[in-house]
Amino acid sequence: MEGGMRWFLKQFNATIVRPLGKGHASFTYLVALPNHGKKIVVKAEKKPSKRMAMVEKESQHLLEANALGVGPTLLGHSVEHRLIWMEFIEGKTLKEWVLEPRSSGEWNRLVHELFRQAKLLDGAGLDHGQLAGSGKNIIVRSNGMPCIIDFEKASGVRKPHNENQLKSFLIESPHGKMARCVRTAIG
Repeated sequence: MEGGMRWFLKQFNATIVRPLGKGHASFTYLVALPNHGKKIVVKAEKKPSKRMAMVEKESQHLLEANALGVGPTLLGHSVEHRLIWMEFIEGKTLKEWVLEPRSSGEWNRLVHELFRQAKLLDGAGLDHGQLAGSGKNIIVRSNGMPCIIDFEKASGVRKPHNENQLKSFLIESPHGKMARCVRTAIG
């Protein structure tokens, strides 16, 4: 555990519930805040980090997404301690969600909402960069509403392709499992 994470746990009287993930540039933890009665996600940048200014960039991109009503709410960050903390989105990854039987109405609502969020990001000039693939950067809440997470590789510089990525991933890919599921469910 990096020193920044130890600082966070002490500063907020928090405890690690479990690790959530390990990326190239960071570790992600589910953390309990007993004084607040809730759980949050804390992302700790690795030392040395392979990404330049990861904390600064990701927190800025998440703040921009939040202004559009997209992504988990950014709760804070520390450049000094190389940490970002945000709302914990309870649910299943899209990859997990598709494994259970779903009605065409559930699929329609999910796909419509994902495209709405992607269009908002595109309009703001923010490219997520990782919406296609395995579906792990989309969490589906118990109410069926999706939340795009992990803005670590997002960019406000490159041309946004969020809608196109989703279109390819969810609809057009001739051999993709996700696209087959969507085409079967909604026709």
